[in-house]
Amino acid sequence: MDNSKIREVIQTYFDASYESSREKMAQVFHDAAHIYGRTENGSLNDMDKGFFVKLVATPPDNTPGRAYAREDEILSIDFTGDNTAVARVKLRVGDIRFTDMLCFMCLDGKWGVISKVFSGVPVTLAK
Repeated sequence: MDNSKIREVIQTYFDASYESSREKMAQVFHDAAHIYGRTENGSLNDMDKGFFVKLVATPPDNTPGRAYAREDEILSIDFTGDNTAVARVKLRVGDIRFTDMLCFMCLDGKWGVISKVFSGVPVTLAK
């Protein structure tokens, strides 16, 4: 199956993450999407699209002037049906390197992320 449309959405996701772009991030996720991760104390962090898009638009203090190298990488894309797929990606935002599982659905002819599970590890920044 052709994964070019999914790759386009992932590239928008990478750009939105690096640029802290609310508009671009809103394009990536379906309206019913949820984003899951763990909080610092180990509990579940469950965000809806609206909350996550606002969060992305507020870059963390550790991204001064975007002085960090982009580390965007698509690790895999697997179709799980005609209208569903899963992608595993890595990216860096500030001093955190994330690995994300992005679950895609094609709804009304548009591919978008319906759920995301993420984890992150600190990166030592050069001083």
